[in-house]
Amino acid sequence: MEDYDVVIVGAGLAGFAAAAEAGDQGLKTLLVEKGKTTGGTGNYVEGVFAADSVIQKQENAVIDKKELLQEELTYSHYRADGRMWQKYIDQAGKNITWLEERGAKIAMVTNLGDGARTWHLFAGKGHDAIHNGLEPYAQAKGVKLVTQMRVIDLKQVADNSYEVTLLQMIDEKERVVKAKNVVLATGGYLNNQELLASTAHQNPQNIIPVNSGKNTGDGLRLAWNLGAKKFFTGMAMMFGGQLKDPTIPAYRLWGTAIWSSVCDQPQCWVNEMGERFVDESAAVVNWANEGNAMNRQERIFCIFSQKILDNFTDRSYPRSMKPFVPEDRYPSLRADIEQAAKQGHKYLHKAATLAELAQEINTPNLPAYIEHYNEMAAQKEDTDFHKPAKYLLPIDGSGPFYAIELGVGAYTTGDGLRVNVNNQVLDTEGRLIRGLYAIGGDGSAVLYGDTYGVNVPGTHAGYCIFSGRNAIQSIVNK
Repeated sequence: MEDYDVVIVGAGLAGFAAAAEAGDQGLKTLLVEKGKTTGGTGNYVEGVFAADSVIQKQENAVIDKKELLQEELTYSHYRADGRMWQKYIDQAGKNITWLEERGAKIAMVTNLGDGARTWHLFAGKGHDAIHNGLEPYAQAKGVKLVTQMRVIDLKQVADNSYEVTLLQMIDEKERVVKAKNVVLATGGYLNNQELLASTAHQNPQNIIPVNSGKNTGDGLRLAWNLGAKKFFTGMAMMFGGQLKDPTIPAYRLWGTAIWSSVCDQPQCWVNEMGERFVDESAAVVNWANEGNAMNRQERIFCIFSQKILDNFTDRSYPRSMKPFVPEDRYPSLRADIEQAAKQGHKYLHKAATLAELAQEINTPNLPAYIEHYNEMAAQKEDTDFHKPAKYLLPIDGSGPFYAIELGVGAYTTGDGLRVNVNNQVLDTEGRLIRGLYAIGGDGSAVLYGDTYGVNVPGTHAGYCIFSGRNAIQSIVNK
């Protein structure tokens, strides 16, 4: 039987952070990935958090750590673990240097909306940070990587080590290896509808995962079978509206001109009755709030006219998206909408009149509400939700009129297992399950209430780095 100091389950951003640290520490390490390719959802990460990195110091952009801690605790209504946040915040700046020394390149530091300037954007996103940095570094340090291999069982033996049962995905052959420690890094459970439905705060049919598609709760089930606490806060990392079309992979729609025009611009969003439910401008500033507001509805549509479509294409739109969109218009928007209509994309609805549009999307109150909305636009006052007048774009003209159906885009989950400040998994009585660690999405319940804190951007991805290193350092120092 092969014998390892540590087996890491999942080769995403957190898994590779743990693997690189394990290589540095001289641990005999096996990194197991069930997919054909590595990186997982980490490939799409834009950047990671820090408060006092070298870059921030050079740019006089250091953030007060005490204020950050208080912000996160308040945002979570004190459901977050203050000790873990304190440790994470203190080490985050050093982790930026650690990443760069291992081949991950940081392009810039920025904020998101009106949030703190803590977001260290990768050059080439997480994909390059992993595949040009952490992955080759870990392998050069002797970490053994296997793909298309799934961990299907963990059995704790008398000396508190583990027999780890591996299933080869190609030929379905099983083999067992021994590990003194196991680190779970499978990314949570966003792609598991059953687990999503078991949380208190979700509307799973509206949640559209924009991730690797592999986060099915594997690590959680392995830990639960060993007595770990089922620790659900109902946190899905939602980034607001996402075009809803079950026939098209979500990642192909996210970030497009159509998507940005209806999800980044505070247009008129209505629910299944054809009535607004939020100040759209307040929602787009914090996309976690946008996601929460949308997830309370049964269906969501963005309603606009041909006049708005033409203005967004040829002239300007009201909310600047720089630096993510280089100019204040979407030059390809009209052509993209026409192409989507020709291809019969299910998220797009078009009709000559608002009455016909309401009938097509089954929103009975839509014509009356849009008449009311246009009256508010003429008066330059949103008496329903107090949206600023510059965003009250009248939905008028001779038609046609459009409705784009939205779901709630989500990136990962932030609950499932309870861990301590060393990322050790805890059982139902709050006691250690010796030798078992959870990192990244598998061990992030300590960070959140029910909502991701966009006001301090990069914290989840940064936690993947922190928790991966933290778990390995805990193994070495125990």
